[in-house]
Formats: sequence, C-alpha cells, structure tokens
Amino acid sequence: MTNMPVAPTRTSQTVALITTLFTGICLTCSALALDAVPHGLQTLKSLDDRQIETRALQIQAWTTHEGAGVLFIETREIPVVDVSIRFAAGSSRDDDAPGLAAMTLKMLSQGAEGMEAQLIGETLDQLGAQLTSSLDKDEARLSLRTLSDNETRNAAVQLLTRLVSEPAFTPAAIDRAKASLLNELKITRHNRTALAQQDLHARLYAGHPYASAQQGNDQSLGLIDEGHVRAFHQKAYTAANALLVIVGDISLDDATTLSIALSQALPQGLALAPVAITTAFAPPAGHTHLDSPASQTLILLAQPGVPAQHPDYVALQVANLIFGGASHNRLMNELRHKHGLTYGASSFMPAWHAGGPWTISLQTEPGLQDAAIERVKALFSQWLDEGPTEQELTAAKRQLAGNLPLTSASNAQMLQQLLIMGAHGLPRHFDALAMQAQSLTRQDIKEAINRQFKSDQWVITSHGPIAAQRPIPAVHP
Repeated sequence: MTNMPVAPTRTSQTVALITTLFTGICLTCSALALDAVPHGLQTLKSLDDRQIETRALQIQAWTTHEGAGVLFIETREIPVVDVSIRFAAGSSRDDDAPGLAAMTLKMLSQGAEGMEAQLIGETLDQLGAQLTSSLDKDEARLSLRTLSDNETRNAAVQLLTRLVSEPAFTPAAIDRAKASLLNELKITRHNRTALAQQDLHARLYAGHPYASAQQGNDQSLGLIDEGHVRAFHQKAYTAANALLVIVGDISLDDATTLSIALSQALPQGLALAPVAITTAFAPPAGHTHLDSPASQTLILLAQPGVPAQHPDYVALQVANLIFGGASHNRLMNELRHKHGLTYGASSFMPAWHAGGPWTISLQTEPGLQDAAIERVKALFSQWLDEGPTEQELTAAKRQLAGNLPLTSASNAQMLQQLLIMGAHGLPRHFDALAMQAQSLTRQDIKEAINRQFKSDQWVITSHGPIAAQRPIPAVHP
C-alpha cells in the first residue's frame, strides 16, 4: 500500500465547512410548504424553502467500557459500511516536537506487527476496501469503506484495528515515514497559500499550540525517533481519546460488537485534556509580507474566532456566510464588482476545537495590495456598525435550509456530519442548530460580531512580489 494521503489544511476545505456546520449537524431535509396550498401548487409564491422537516434517520450513541465515544446510523440502501475513528491527536498535541502527530499518523500506513506495508495494500485490494487518513490541528483520523457482507467487513475492520492498535515502529518504517514528511515539506515550500497560512497562524496564536506548523520542520522531524512516536501513540491513541463513527449496511448489534472489539484493542488510558480555548487571545495587529515572484499577491486577514460550543458560534457562521462565505457576498460585491480589485474573495471560520480564526482571503495585483487591504478594513468596519440587511439575512437562511437534503445524500456525508457532532459535543437533535440559525435576527448577528471582533485588530499576511502601490480604482458605475 502506498502511503495514505494526509489531508492538508486548505482554504477550500475551511470555506466548505461553513455550510457543513449548519447543514451537516442536522441531517435533515428542507420541505416545501405544500400543506399551506389548498388545492395543490398554484403559484411559486406559495413555496417556503426555509421550512425544515426532520428526516427519519436515527442516531444511536454509546460509550464503550474503555471510554470510546460511538455514533451510529444504520442505512440499508447500498451494501457498504463506512467506519471512521477520530483521535484528539492533531498537531496541537506536538508540544516541543513539531511534526510528532503527523509522524505518528504516517506510521500507521507503514505496517503493523507482523504485517508489512505491501501486504496491507494487497489485503485492501483483495477486499475491495478503501482506507484513508487525515490530520489537522485537532485530530488524526482514519476512515475505512468496505462492503457490508460479514466476511469482507470483518476482515477489513480487523485490518483497521491492527493498524491503529499495533503499528510497527521499526527503524525502516520510521525512516520511510520521515522521508515522506520531509518530501511533503518541500512541496509545501512551493505552496504560497500554505506558507501564508502558516505565518498567519504562528502570529495569530503565538504561545498557543495552534501556532506550530502541522507538518513540523526539517530540524524537528530529524529529532523525532522511535521512542517519541511510541510514547505519543500510547498517550494519544487510547480508547478514551477516540471517537468511533459507523454508518451503513450493518445492524446495531454488529456495530456494537465492532465498537467493543476496536475499543478493547486500543491502548488504555485517559483522554487528553482539551486544548486551551483561544477566545482570550488578543494578538497584536500587524502586517507581514512574504516576498515571492508571482502575478498576484495573496492576502490573508484574520482575528481569533470562537469554538463551536460558544453561544455566538451560530450567529458568527451566519454572519460569515453573508459577509464572505456565500457565492454572492459583501466582499465580492465590493472588491470585485465595484472596484475590480480581485477575481475572488471569501471569508471563513473553521471549526477548530479551541476556536478557529475568522479569516478573509483574496488575491489582487501586487500594486493594489495596500488599497485592497484598506478597502477590506473599511468594509468590515461598516459591517460592524450596520450588521446585515434583512434581505441578506433572509437569503442566508434560505440557502442554509435549501442545502439540508444534501448532507444525508450518502453514507460518507452522514459520516462527516456525525464526526463533527461528536468532536465538538454538538446536539444530536437533527435540526437543533439549523433551527437556531433560522431564529436569528439582524440585531443578534450585529451584537455577536461586535462582541468577538474589532475593526482595527487584524493580523495580516501577504505573499507576492514587492511593487509600487497605486490608489484604489474608481468605483464602477
């Protein structure tokens, strides 16, 4: 088996999560208000796509004796089972060894006790199963997709269990994992979005675990040895530090048996303490420019956000959708349509456990960098003063409700939503947060954004060539 891909932190992923955290948490369908029409559908004015009707999907939840949390949905439409196991073992747990979490996860693809990596790959191919892994600041995750017949499913789950519970920390495997990560670092050095985000997070979260680079660096990776990886696995890959999610063509009894066997095979110990919440952070405002040859300058502006359990979280995500998260938003209207400063601009607030940053992202001509930054600051200041219009809020609510059916369209989508629920301790009532979003007023959103953000507290990173600056173009008629 080739190395399992580790998903990088990408702007596109965090933007996509804005909708996911409303539509995904709920696993519900929007309904057209046909009951209100006396004799069938007579006019499009009768449609109300903001109404939410709960879909008949039952979430089962339990905790194993060893402390692993389990979420399960039984679906029988296709003969497939999706299993994902999440550990609170992301890069924020690296402490003084940047890259340790990434190295440990990478080791899980390098072989298990008595089983080389090549044999693992051949076994997966024979079973027709798929195994992937991903890492971010909060979590390490392995996901398995397998056919649901007992023989195939049991063999695939047993292989997953061996990989997470009995990885082979041999010198050869350590060398392969280290070489793979060093190669990824080389690639990252040519990815200006990743470089800009890394600089931004290092300054935004200075002194906090979120400040460290997810993949570490050449020096730190060189210092990590077998002892470090074994100790991290024993500490962070425990049953009590795990969330297991199962979706698909499998009975509750079989899912329970699966969860018990996997939980018992994992190292035993306590769950890791939560990462410190970032809402108390007040990083100094400032602008760092990274010089590089390019036709466009990438600009990121950010302030610390809030975790998903914060009382303002839902209001802030609706606010973000209006300001820069939807296809038609204030950023695009102002920067592209009025001033021609950019082809695209967006804002996003990822769901990090301790609070992800509210980030504004855009690209512009190098000579218009300062003009674009000042225009964004002015627009955000106006946003704080005025809040959303009624029209903007209505459109955002309609978009959120309209996207609800998509979140339960496949096992993989339901799996993702359950992972978000479990990781962030969110309600398991399908429509709880979606209904909360529908009940928000303009004043609710205005008060929330003013509680959490300031017009003059931006941490800014730009990446592009140094150029003489020009004034902002005239407003288009």
